[in-house]
Amino acid sequence: MFSVPNGVYIYSTNTKYQGNLAAYGSTLEFSGQNICRGEKLFSSLVNQFCPDVWALVSGNSVPLSNFSSSYSLPTNVPVFGPTGIQLANNWDEFMSIQTPVSLTRSFAEAGLGTEDFWSFAIESGSPSNNCNAGIDNSSESTGSIGSANTKNSDWLNPGGNSLGDCNTFHRVLCTCFTPNSSSEEQQ
Repeated sequence: MFSVPNGVYIYSTNTKYQGNLAAYGSTLEFSGQNICRGEKLFSSLVNQFCPDVWALVSGNSVPLSNFSSSYSLPTNVPVFGPTGIQLANNWDEFMSIQTPVSLTRSFAEAGLGTEDFWSFAIESGSPSNNCNAGIDNSSESTGSIGSANTKNSDWLNPGGNSLGDCNTFHRVLCTCFTPNSSSEEQQ
Protein backbone atom coordinates (compact mmCIF):
# COMPACT_ATOMS: atom_id res chain seq x y z
CA MET A 1 0.00 0.00 0.00
CA PHE A 2 1.28 3.45 -0.96
CA SER A 3 1.10 6.09 1.75
CA VAL A 4 1.96 9.75 1.68
CA PRO A 5 3.54 11.55 4.61
CA ASN A 6 1.41 13.88 6.69
CA GLY A 7 2.17 17.48 5.83
CA VAL A 8 1.23 20.60 3.96
CA TYR A 9 1.50 20.09 0.20
CA ILE A 10 2.13 22.82 -2.35
CA TYR A 11 1.05 22.37 -5.96
CA SER A 12 0.76 24.64 -8.97
CA THR A 13 -2.04 25.52 -11.30
CA ASN A 14 -1.55 24.61 -14.93
CA THR A 15 -3.52 27.67 -15.98
CA LYS A 16 -1.97 31.12 -15.71
CA TYR A 17 -4.07 33.98 -14.38
CA GLN A 18 -4.03 37.75 -14.54
CA GLY A 19 -3.90 39.70 -11.29
CA ASN A 20 -7.67 39.87 -10.86
CA LEU A 21 -7.64 36.64 -8.87
CA ALA A 22 -10.72 37.72 -6.87
CA ALA A 23 -12.88 37.32 -9.99
CA TYR A 24 -13.52 33.62 -9.26
CA GLY A 25 -15.37 33.88 -5.94
CA SER A 26 -16.89 36.19 -3.34
CA THR A 27 -13.50 37.22 -1.90
CA LEU A 28 -9.86 36.91 -2.92
CA GLU A 29 -9.49 34.00 -0.49
CA PHE A 30 -12.52 32.03 -1.70
CA SER A 31 -11.70 32.86 -5.29
CA GLY A 32 -8.22 31.39 -4.78
CA GLN A 33 -9.78 28.35 -3.18
CA ASN A 34 -12.04 27.91 -6.23
CA ILE A 35 -9.05 28.19 -8.56
CA CYS A 36 -7.07 25.61 -6.58
CA ARG A 37 -9.97 23.18 -6.16
CA GLY A 38 -10.62 23.33 -9.88
CA GLU A 39 -7.05 22.37 -10.71
CA LYS A 40 -6.26 19.92 -7.91
CA LEU A 41 -7.13 16.76 -9.85
CA PHE A 42 -5.05 17.91 -12.82
CA SER A 43 -1.96 18.66 -10.75
CA SER A 44 0.92 16.31 -9.97
CA LEU A 45 -0.22 16.25 -6.33
CA VAL A 46 0.36 12.82 -4.75
CA ASN A 47 -1.91 13.57 -1.79
CA GLN A 48 -5.29 14.00 -3.47
CA PHE A 49 -6.99 13.24 -0.13
CA CYS A 50 -6.04 16.43 1.70
CA PRO A 51 -9.40 18.14 2.23
CA ASP A 52 -8.45 21.81 2.63
CA VAL A 53 -7.19 23.72 -0.38
CA TRP A 54 -6.25 27.42 -0.42
CA ALA A 55 -4.28 29.57 -2.83
CA LEU A 56 -0.81 30.53 -1.64
CA VAL A 57 -1.70 34.19 -2.13
CA SER A 58 -1.63 36.80 0.60
CA GLY A 59 -4.87 38.72 1.03
CA ASN A 60 -5.71 41.73 3.15
CA SER A 61 -8.13 39.73 5.29
CA VAL A 62 -6.03 36.52 5.42
CA PRO A 63 -2.29 37.08 4.98
CA LEU A 64 -0.18 33.98 4.33
CA SER A 65 1.36 34.43 7.76
CA ASN A 66 -2.12 33.88 9.28
CA PHE A 67 -3.02 30.67 7.42
CA SER A 68 -2.47 28.58 10.55
CA SER A 69 -4.97 30.56 12.62
CA SER A 70 -7.43 31.37 9.82
CA TYR A 71 -7.56 27.95 8.16
CA SER A 72 -6.28 25.65 10.94
CA LEU A 73 -3.25 24.86 8.82
CA PRO A 74 -0.96 22.61 10.88
CA THR A 75 2.37 24.22 11.69
CA ASN A 76 4.11 21.17 13.16
CA VAL A 77 4.35 19.09 9.96
CA PRO A 78 6.72 19.37 6.99
CA VAL A 79 5.89 21.35 3.86
CA PHE A 80 6.22 19.33 0.66
CA GLY A 81 6.12 19.92 -3.06
CA PRO A 82 3.41 18.09 -5.02
CA THR A 83 5.28 14.79 -5.24
CA GLY A 84 6.45 14.69 -1.63
CA ILE A 85 9.83 16.41 -1.93
CA GLN A 86 10.33 18.42 1.25
CA LEU A 87 10.55 22.22 1.00
CA ALA A 88 10.70 23.07 4.73
CA ASN A 89 10.54 21.42 8.15
CA ASN A 90 7.34 23.27 9.08
CA TRP A 91 5.06 26.16 8.09
CA ASP A 92 6.84 28.80 10.17
CA GLU A 93 10.16 27.99 8.49
CA PHE A 94 8.46 27.84 5.09
CA MET A 95 7.02 31.32 5.57
CA SER A 96 10.06 32.69 7.48
CA ILE A 97 7.57 33.98 10.04
CA GLN A 98 9.92 34.35 13.01
CA THR A 99 13.34 34.48 11.38
CA PRO A 100 14.40 34.31 7.73
CA VAL A 101 15.08 30.67 6.86
CA SER A 102 15.99 29.39 3.42
CA LEU A 103 13.89 26.63 1.91
CA THR A 104 15.35 23.12 1.88
CA ARG A 105 15.16 23.30 -1.91
CA SER A 106 13.59 25.58 -4.49
CA PHE A 107 10.08 25.05 -5.79
CA ALA A 108 11.58 24.07 -9.14
CA GLU A 109 13.70 21.39 -7.43
CA ALA A 110 10.56 20.13 -5.67
CA GLY A 111 8.69 19.59 -8.93
CA LEU A 112 6.74 22.84 -9.14
CA GLY A 113 8.22 24.11 -12.40
CA THR A 114 10.43 27.11 -13.01
CA GLU A 115 7.90 29.83 -13.83
CA ASP A 116 7.07 32.65 -11.43
CA PHE A 117 3.74 32.86 -9.61
CA TRP A 118 1.47 35.45 -8.00
CA SER A 119 2.15 35.79 -4.27
CA PHE A 120 0.79 39.26 -3.43
CA ALA A 121 3.20 39.12 -0.47
CA ILE A 122 6.52 40.11 1.02
CA GLU A 123 8.99 37.76 2.71
CA SER A 124 7.01 37.23 5.93
CA GLY A 125 3.77 36.49 4.09
CA SER A 126 2.23 39.89 4.75
CA PRO A 127 0.19 41.34 1.88
CA SER A 128 1.94 43.67 -0.53
CA ASN A 129 1.21 44.87 -4.06
CA ASN A 130 -1.88 42.75 -4.58
CA CYS A 131 -3.45 44.08 -7.80
CA ASN A 132 -5.89 46.21 -5.80
CA ALA A 133 -6.97 43.28 -3.59
CA GLY A 134 -7.14 40.96 -6.57
CA ILE A 135 -9.70 42.91 -8.60
CA ASP A 136 -7.39 44.64 -11.08
CA ASN A 137 -6.11 43.14 -14.32
CA SER A 138 -4.78 46.36 -15.84
CA SER A 139 -1.25 47.48 -16.57
CA GLU A 140 -1.74 50.38 -14.16
CA SER A 141 -1.43 48.24 -10.99
CA THR A 142 1.13 45.68 -9.88
CA GLY A 143 1.20 42.48 -7.91
CA SER A 144 4.03 40.78 -6.05
CA ILE A 145 5.56 37.82 -7.86
CA GLY A 146 7.24 34.84 -6.21
CA SER A 147 10.15 32.90 -7.66
CA ALA A 148 10.22 29.13 -8.14
CA ASN A 149 13.98 29.20 -8.71
CA THR A 150 15.35 30.35 -5.36
CA LYS A 151 15.73 28.79 -1.93
CA ASN A 152 16.25 32.18 -0.30
CA SER A 153 13.82 33.24 2.41
CA ASP A 154 12.50 36.04 0.18
CA TRP A 155 11.05 33.60 -2.41
CA LEU A 156 7.62 35.27 -2.10
CA ASN A 157 9.05 38.50 -3.54
CA PRO A 158 12.78 38.23 -4.35
CA GLY A 159 14.66 41.36 -3.37
CA GLY A 160 11.40 42.91 -2.18
CA ASN A 161 10.75 44.35 -5.62
CA SER A 162 9.60 41.46 -7.80
CA LEU A 163 6.45 42.89 -9.32
CA GLY A 164 4.32 42.13 -12.34
CA ASP A 165 1.74 44.28 -14.03
CA CYS A 166 -1.71 42.97 -13.16
CA ASN A 167 -2.50 42.34 -16.83
CA THR A 168 0.28 39.73 -17.08
CA PHE A 169 -0.36 36.02 -16.65
CA HIS A 170 1.24 33.97 -13.86
CA ARG A 171 0.60 30.68 -12.13
CA VAL A 172 -1.04 30.35 -8.73
CA LEU A 173 0.47 28.04 -6.13
CA CYS A 174 -1.92 26.16 -3.88
CA THR A 175 -1.78 24.61 -0.42
CA CYS A 176 -3.40 21.29 0.39
CA PHE A 177 -3.57 19.95 3.94
CA THR A 178 -5.62 18.26 6.62
CA PRO A 179 -6.61 20.97 9.08
CA ASN A 180 -6.02 20.75 12.81
CA SER A 181 -9.79 21.27 13.15
CA SER A 182 -12.64 22.13 10.78
CA SER A 183 -11.96 25.24 8.73
CA GLU A 184 -14.44 27.52 7.05
CA GLU A 185 -16.58 26.07 4.32
CA GLN A 186 -16.53 27.62 0.89
CA GLN A 187 -18.92 30.53 0.56
